[in-house]
Amino acid sequence: MNPPEPPSSNSFRYFVLGVLCAAVLLGFYFVRLNAEIDREREAANERLALCRQVESVRRSVLPNSLEIHEACKQLNGRISNSATPL
Repeated sequence: MNPPEPPSSNSFRYFVLGVLCAAVLLGFYFVRLNAEIDREREAANERLALCRQVESVRRSVLPNSLEIHEACKQLNGRISNSATPL
């Protein structure tokens, strides 16, 4: 008679399953984080566009004013610094 084979260890399977679950969870997290950053970047671009329109109207109403609106400078600087090449 053949001796019974020892039961195979399931620890390696559980380890692989755990790694796959962690990879899937991290993937979902990074996709969600990326979507949130994209929404914030889009909102900042819209605010900058509105600010530039307001500046354009202000310059047409007050052509002798050389003052640059501080909020537009800050928005432009933040967007320029956060832009990443594709």
